[in-house]
Amino acid sequence: MRADRRFPHPLRAQTGFSLLEVLVAFSILALSLGVLLQVFASGSRSAAASERYSTALMIAESKIAEAGRIDRDQIEGSGEFADIYRWEVTAEPFQDEVFDDTLSRMEAYAVTVRVSWQEGGRRPAVTLSGLRLVSRR
Repeated sequence: MRADRRFPHPLRAQTGFSLLEVLVAFSILALSLGVLLQVFASGSRSAAASERYSTALMIAESKIAEAGRIDRDQIEGSGEFADIYRWEVTAEPFQDEVFDDTLSRMEAYAVTVRVSWQEGGRRPAVTLSGLRLVSRR
């Protein structure tokens, strides 16, 4: 008579994963996920820092652009933006042998803008400088 194929022989080896193999697989998975999470976290921190630098640069560029449209007495100053960023504008007369402003109705000033913000325990900053012509009085 033929053996019934529906019921396997009781002494036949069982197929599948052993407990040790499952534990090794989970350990490898946990290590891989840990590395991936660190990569994503550092990418997120880098994106946030890049956004802060971009905002500070935009503030500095706008303050330098403003300096060309106002009087000398109003160029210098300081202030805050969005309760995070602090900016300072300084201006000094620009003197150069090539630039002769004796007949001009404009004066040249070297304008420097520094924008800083608090980030953890440090205070990063962006500094821009440029020349601006300001109307004489």
